Amino acid sequence: MDASLRSLHKNIFEWLAGPTGSVVIHVALILALLFLVNLATKEETPEIEVKVIEVDEQQLDDLLEDLKPPEELPDLVETITPPDVDMDMTPPPDVQDFAAAPVMDTVTELDIASDALSPIIMKNLSPGNMKNRSGAGRQAAIGAYGGKWGQYAEAAVLRALEWLRINQNPDGSWGTVSPDKEGYTGLALLTYLAHGETTASEKYGETVEKAIRYLISRQNDKGGFIAPPFTGAPKCYAHAIATYGISEAYGMTRIPSIKPVMEKAVQVLLDAQKHYDHGGWQMYAYDGSKGYGQWDISLAAFCAQALKAAYIAGAENPGLKDGMDKAARFIMSKQKEDGSFPYSNSNPGRQPNITGAAVLSLQLLGYGSEAATRQGLQFLRDADASWSRPPQAPLYAWYYVTQARFHQGGPAWSSWNEKCAPTLIRNQNEDGSWLSPGLALTGDGVEREFRGEEINTKVYATTLAALSLQVYYRFLPTYQPIEDKVIDQTSEDDISIEIL
Repeated sequence: MDASLRSLHKNIFEWLAGPTGSVVIHVALILALLFLVNLATKEETPEIEVKVIEVDEQQLDDLLEDLKPPEELPDLVETITPPDVDMDMTPPPDVQDFAAAPVMDTVTELDIASDALSPIIMKNLSPGNMKNRSGAGRQAAIGAYGGKWGQYAEAAVLRALEWLRINQNPDGSWGTVSPDKEGYTGLALLTYLAHGETTASEKYGETVEKAIRYLISRQNDKGGFIAPPFTGAPKCYAHAIATYGISEAYGMTRIPSIKPVMEKAVQVLLDAQKHYDHGGWQMYAYDGSKGYGQWDISLAAFCAQALKAAYIAGAENPGLKDGMDKAARFIMSKQKEDGSFPYSNSNPGRQPNITGAAVLSLQLLGYGSEAATRQGLQFLRDADASWSRPPQAPLYAWYYVTQARFHQGGPAWSSWNEKCAPTLIRNQNEDGSWLSPGLALTGDGVEREFRGEEINTKVYATTLAALSLQVYYRFLPTYQPIEDKVIDQTSEDDISIEIL
């Protein structure tokens, strides 16, 4: 090696050993380590894919053609012996209609241009509590929970949605007189929302929007969807059901102008609850008066459903969660030794329909694992769904028992679905509506009322029947296992997330 080459090597070694060389070497090592860490992270962490899609709207006629049941439906299978229980329930007193304020000629404007519909889908993220209500989620849920009746039930639901669309009043309501119109409109709105239909839906967007506009136009400055005084069975039920519908509407559309309407309506229920030390609601009274009795589980069930829907939607009423817990404690305190729940203190008979209402309320309020809930489900084990020998208020009873059994899951759900779904499917009218079974029966000594065939009866029966058949995808079953993860909060700035 000549002298010049040895001199070059010496200079390089001296440079590497000096400060500048040391810095360069360390930077190179750090970059190499970052590259290896990034490579490992990519291999271990799934990517979150974000893409913008066009909303897939299917035509009703195409769906009906695909889902139209064949002439021969599957044979019925007797799974449980019809119950030998006292199903008689004294009907509520005949309450005169309290006319509300006249309907506005032009209904309240909605801020539709909002975050009502987002076309962005983010994979690998939880889609939320209502993921099964539309598209592939709905079809998957029908397949998972509907058994052999799932597709027939969906065809019946689609016909019901079309019948409701045709029979909607020009002002957006259903029914003939107030306060029935507010209650029926709430039920119809719930039926469309359960199917994933919102103001953005191609087929039923206008129907849903008109229903929301109508309910908003009917709310008074006290927060009620009916005119004060807040007494009388039609008024109290109508307000609770309308609150339920408007809360789900906000939860599914996020139209900003609906939120204050929801919260004012919820406050009526919370204020009414505070009037009574039992923690529930008085029979047909929100204003602190005695009503027709001292307490009422049937009304409390609709109030509880409305509060839970508002809670899920994000209502910010002070004391909302406490009100839900008080409602649950009230319902549990009224359970009888055999596991059943009475209609009221003035009607303490054993009622499968009221027991179903109480059990579902406890499940939705977060008390599904309580002993009271389990005992109530045990009482319902022999509940039947016979169209020719119906219980008192059959569609009301089946609406609640169906949901309670669905949340229970397992063989109890499969057995009930095998009885109730075909009963409803086989007895749907050709036009897509239902009438409640109410024939004068012979042989059991009980004559049950027939409510007639006028439009109010059809809307009531059609919405409850359709909601019962939408149970497969309307809510996630509460028995679905949820992965538990322990999160250590290390900062006061950490975000607390509550799973609903």
